[in-house]
Amino acid sequence: MDVYLVCVVLVPTAKQKHDEGAMAVIVVQPTAVMAKDEAQAAMKAFRLVPEEHADKEDRLEVRVLPFRTIAR
Repeated sequence: MDVYLVCVVLVPTAKQKHDEGAMAVIVVQPTAVMAKDEAQAAMKAFRLVPEEHADKEDRLEVRVLPFRTIAR
């Protein structure tokens, strides 16, 4: 198991961008998780998404960064 830094971003729709000038919003702040690989870390990040954003799965982007990359 390795340490990964994960966060989840909610991306606005094209209509929201155009009509409202909406920007992407971080819905899960950068958090460290233990996982065997980046895919498992991404799955753990999805579990951290607040319930009010859970139905917007198609607009959620998970960012995963191996911790050893940051520590160098």
